Amino acid sequence: MRHLTLLTLVLLLLLRPCSWTLAQSSSSDTLALSPDTLAPSPDPLSVLLPGALFAAYPLHHSDVSIRTTRHSLLGTRWRNHYDDHMQFASYGLQLAMRCGGATGRSRSWGEILTADAIGALGTAAIVLSVKSVVQRMRPDGSTANSFPSGHTATAFLGAELFNLEYGADYPLLSHLQYLFATSVAFGRMANNRHWYSDVLWGGLIGVSMAHVGYLMSDLIFGRYTPDVGREIPDSYFYLSLLCSRHLSGGTGCVGAQLGWQTSSLNYAAELSLRPDKEHPTLHGDLLIGIPLYQWRYLELRHSYGLGIGYDKATGEQSYAHLQATLEAYPRLRYLDKLGLFLRLHCEPYRQSYLTLGVSLRHRYL
Repeated sequence: MRHLTLLTLVLLLLLRPCSWTLAQSSSSDTLALSPDTLAPSPDPLSVLLPGALFAAYPLHHSDVSIRTTRHSLLGTRWRNHYDDHMQFASYGLQLAMRCGGATGRSRSWGEILTADAIGALGTAAIVLSVKSVVQRMRPDGSTANSFPSGHTATAFLGAELFNLEYGADYPLLSHLQYLFATSVAFGRMANNRHWYSDVLWGGLIGVSMAHVGYLMSDLIFGRYTPDVGREIPDSYFYLSLLCSRHLSGGTGCVGAQLGWQTSSLNYAAELSLRPDKEHPTLHGDLLIGIPLYQWRYLELRHSYGLGIGYDKATGEQSYAHLQATLEAYPRLRYLDKLGLFLRLHCEPYRQSYLTLGVSLRHRYL
């Protein structure tokens, strides 16, 4: 029971309704809203980034212990199909309230149906593509399409769509939708169809895509015009995750970079690993970046680095290498915390990599 109680708290805390997002309105918010806009457009990153950091924690031990608890409480053959139907409860209530004349966030049927359709199509595309790539075996051993949980993603997508539409005016009903969605997550584990990490990531995908759906609906129906005048902080920390591809077809590298950006230069330290069973390598780098070009919608920078690598399998073991990077930072709201970079990593007389990275920046206070 301790594991089930912990699971309930985690799901409710991580995937709680975000009605405060709809109600908040700051004077510093430079979003250009139309006069009849009821609420700011949702920010998908506000859900995706903290949720992904939490859900990325190694969960194998939790998966096994929760399934063991499930077996001890319900036995190995317990099965109930309520989750197959409950996953659609929030959609039915959302559309029924609209038919009944309840006033929500959307100004028309077009807006609400567009948000729902984009959220549903995006969720289906992500879930099906990840299932086909990961091919994780279900806990009951039936099929290799366990991760992530499609039922849970559908249920939490519906709960968050309802919350974004009616959460500001009907908070109790909004919380009830999350209880429905959480019951679906429990049902998938109780039916021995999914692991705990499957339902956790499924819920995260559903909530995030609901925000994407309403954001795209607002763009399509002119709910706001993206404001590019938003100030980018002069100084901030950033964390970059990178993945490299060997130019000659060998094993690439994975790594992380921690940096400090000032108004004129940025400084970073990086650590990367090549997970090759026969020739694993580890290398560290120091990099300095310089602004290159600043457009209304985009900021470009270039950086250069020098590092030392270690390869136990080779004769020299340690070696030097060079890096040159082109970085792009959008200046649009909801994207201004993210950046992309493309890098050429060169190890003279050895090998070269092409690296693609994603950066997340956080203002230093």
